Amino acid sequence: MDLGVAKKAVGLEIDTGTARAVEASGTPKKPKLSALAEINLPEGAVEEGMIVQPEQVGDALRELWGEGAVKHRKVLLGVSNQGVLVRYATIPKVAPDKLANVIRFHAQDHLPIPLESVVLDYRVVGEAVEDERPVYEILLVAARRDMLDGFLQALEVARLEPEDIDVSTLALMQILPAAATERTVAVVNVANGLSNILVSDQNQPRLARLVAVKLKDLAFGLGSTLDHLLAGNNADSENAREVFSAWAGNLITEARSSLTYYQNQANSSDLEAIIFNGRGARLKGLSTRMEEALGLPVRIVNPFADFSNAEPHLEGTGLMAVDYAISAGLARRGLEG
Repeated sequence: MDLGVAKKAVGLEIDTGTARAVEASGTPKKPKLSALAEINLPEGAVEEGMIVQPEQVGDALRELWGEGAVKHRKVLLGVSNQGVLVRYATIPKVAPDKLANVIRFHAQDHLPIPLESVVLDYRVVGEAVEDERPVYEILLVAARRDMLDGFLQALEVARLEPEDIDVSTLALMQILPAAATERTVAVVNVANGLSNILVSDQNQPRLARLVAVKLKDLAFGLGSTLDHLLAGNNADSENAREVFSAWAGNLITEARSSLTYYQNQANSSDLEAIIFNGRGARLKGLSTRMEEALGLPVRIVNPFADFSNAEPHLEGTGLMAVDYAISAGLARRGLEG
């Protein structure tokens, strides 16, 4: 594919309670932000990252496109839930034309469910030597077919066409700052629903994990709404501070566990920084708390920093941009073809 040819792409994230879309044009190296929009989803329509009520989600998406900001109807869909399995494996180095068959042969050894029940994809992330023989380091992705059906049904109701489906966690690779692509960094994305943790080493994904830390749980514990929570109006009592501290402690524990797991792997590199995004990055004081607890610099990064024409769509506030980290990454991934 000629990456110099401009095209359009839409990244679509379906989070608990909210769907977010980013439309971009141009090329991966020079993306232009055409539109971004979000819409609230009915209570219970999406749970744990899975679509429970496809008709209601589809109706909401049709309304979102009907508002006219996002026009392109082919979407790159992000999926991140317990029905998506991400595993790392090594396989013997073989000729390129044999690689797919060899990976499929070995994949069942790394997956707890039958291959027939999943859509399988893979990415070569490196090469190594095991027992004096060259091997490929492979990232395996397996998505349950029955889980994907709910997403496809919702898109059909909305009259949208799935151009591709990607793992939301891996889409975060696309919005790394240029300097981070040459280093070993972790990305922590905290959303309404499940949160994502990614480790990138020299621009290759080395860990992709889903954790059950949710903004909606914090809002519930505070007896608040998500909007009220993100406006910073909840830490006004001792009880609220205790609830927030316990929730933040869970997030930090999950992040520490993930980063320790990565560091314990053979040939891992020292982590240099944490990039923090998602709606949770808007919580006052959370990035500082993470930095102190994990002993690494934590940076909140605008996912549209490399997009031209972004400012008119962001209403002058960089922090709102972090909500769209996954959908921005998906859109940029879509520009690759």
